[in-house]
Amino acid sequence: MIKQNIKFLTTGQFLTFSHTCKNLSSDVRIQDLENHNRVDITIQLGLPFLLVIHGEDEKIARRMLKKYCA
Repeated sequence: MIKQNIKFLTTGQFLTFSHTCKNLSSDVRIQDLENHNRVDITIQLGLPFLLVIHGEDEKIARRMLKKYCA
């Protein structure tokens, strides 16, 4: 399991991130930093969140998604 802080500055970044995640077999989640609740649709741009990646292609996912890590 990989955990890293993540931040989106534009809606375009979030949409590209979402599209990339659809091509991965790993479970990719975005969680609130304070209470670790899963964030599904509502995400505030510019604020840090926790990226959690768990699955067979974790290392590939981390490499593909590292440009979003804060």
